[in-house]
Amino acid sequence: MRRKKHKHTRRAVGFYKLSYGFYEPFKILLDGNFIHATMSASMLDLPDLIHKLLGAQCKLYVTRCAMRELEELGEGFEKSLEAAHKYELHKCGHAPGQCSAAKCIKDQIGRTNANHWWLATQDKGLRQDLSQVAGLPMLFASVNGLHLEEPAGMSKFTAHEAAQTQMAVPEYERKTSALADLDALRREVKRRESSSTVAFRRKKAKGPNPLAIRKASKKQNQAPRKGKSQDNKQSQPQPAEGSDGGEERGPKNRKRKRSGSKNENSKKGSIGAQS
Repeated sequence: MRRKKHKHTRRAVGFYKLSYGFYEPFKILLDGNFIHATMSASMLDLPDLIHKLLGAQCKLYVTRCAMRELEELGEGFEKSLEAAHKYELHKCGHAPGQCSAAKCIKDQIGRTNANHWWLATQDKGLRQDLSQVAGLPMLFASVNGLHLEEPAGMSKFTAHEAAQTQMAVPEYERKTSALADLDALRREVKRRESSSTVAFRRKKAKGPNPLAIRKASKKQNQAPRKGKSQDNKQSQPQPAEGSDGGEERGPKNRKRKRSGSKNENSKKGSIGAQS
């Protein structure tokens, strides 16, 4: 199924703004492998691409440890190192060779991401480890462009807990005389709800609509009853004597032959011959 990228991104950005207080301009912490992946995919104008993705102003940062990692990789990473120098350098406080770039990024984000960082990395293991940090949005690159990961389960759970805490009655209000018995009332309501059994009527299968049923028609060729059969025979008219038992035949209309018409013509012909 095709992923609805822009709709998903707008919802995620709004979630981080509302639940964790992210504000513009967003601070994007770049990993060295992310910079190399975007350069290999010809995504040269990285600030503009991230701005279009998030729909907000952004500032891109690179740590010293990430810069050292690109320098140590050497051949094939010259363009990535040159692009990394264009972004702002974040002073992580680590000595050269003290830790890796992944360890440096973990130290900058910490356990709660208090500085509201946005992390851009291609390291799946690093993204999986930092998914336990609530309120940390993460970006990654692919062949189809830049993507923002869906908020992790820990981020959603922490935001839900914070919302429930805000909606709950404050502690100083619960200590007042008006709400002194609030817990006791809640327990009583739960006990009544659990003890009360409401009988619900089950819906049974209904028959067809009686107005839509066609009435049964009586059969015309029903066998007569025994008591009435003899009366019907007696009431039938008997045939006249001399008839063959069929219907009475009426007189036929026969055509009358003309007598003498042919004889007169023959006589006239013989007289004419004698004369």
